[in-house]
Amino acid sequence: MKSKKIIVSVCILIFAISLVHGQDIEDMVSKYTQENGQGYMQPLADAFGATFNSGLYHSASIKKLGFQAYLGVVSSFAFIPDSKKTFEATTEGFFEPVTTADVPTIFGAAESVEVDGNGGTTYVFPAGLNVSMVPFIVPQLTIGSVYGTDLTLRYFSVGINEELGDVKLFSWGIRHSISQHFDLLPVDIAVGFYSQTFSIGDLVSAKASVINAQVSRNVMLFTFYGGLGYENSNLDIKYTNTAEDTEISFKLKGNNKIRFTAGVTFNLGPVKINVDYNLSDQSVLCAGLGFGIGK
Repeated sequence: MKSKKIIVSVCILIFAISLVHGQDIEDMVSKYTQENGQGYMQPLADAFGATFNSGLYHSASIKKLGFQAYLGVVSSFAFIPDSKKTFEATTEGFFEPVTTADVPTIFGAAESVEVDGNGGTTYVFPAGLNVSMVPFIVPQLTIGSVYGTDLTLRYFSVGINEELGDVKLFSWGIRHSISQHFDLLPVDIAVGFYSQTFSIGDLVSAKASVINAQVSRNVMLFTFYGGLGYENSNLDIKYTNTAEDTEISFKLKGNNKIRFTAGVTFNLGPVKINVDYNLSDQSVLCAGLGFGIGK
């Protein structure tokens, strides 16, 4: 079975989606109509929002005034639980008798599921990608500060092939220091809002956002940080159902709502190494490596 990965270069950084060549995804989901297609793709919506809303900060410390910048690489790893690898699907079209079965989602087992029908017919539910973890690596720039406010940016655009088109990401975020308004607080506190847009050709168009409260404290070479966030994500899917030759489109909403973040940054002068864990409906492990100036 051929490798199910998209690996492309973004400058000297690597963006990786541990899924499949885009046309393989389209071939699989195109066998479904809307209802089954939604169940098949829902875990992708959950993983998208959880992964892209991660790794946006590694400290809540923001100067009131003065140049402050961070340039680094953020990697996120969404671990797919068994509960997101199967769903209940129902046979479609003219197949008789109508049958419901537990079948793979997009992240489920790589073996298709077959059910027998009248007259010796067989209905085949598509296989999944047999994926237990979805990694994502992206460059990130944070720059400030103007009255305790900074800006975070993420961006890439890469062409994959003629059938799939381009993979694109644009993300921006703004946050403000709350602790600057209070004297003698033992911790740094900030609030932030971040917005992400992502697309895979004409197949997937997605948006995600998160608003969070961030807190951190420096202890020698370490910065311990955490946060509480409220997030949402939407995934628009569009494809052609191969059995009926009809256009199918629908919107999926990610199940993630509340996330708790806990992490630590190791400060080696301008070099920053951080790792955190995000607890939510779709949990994510995140790590970052970068250079900070004025931090």
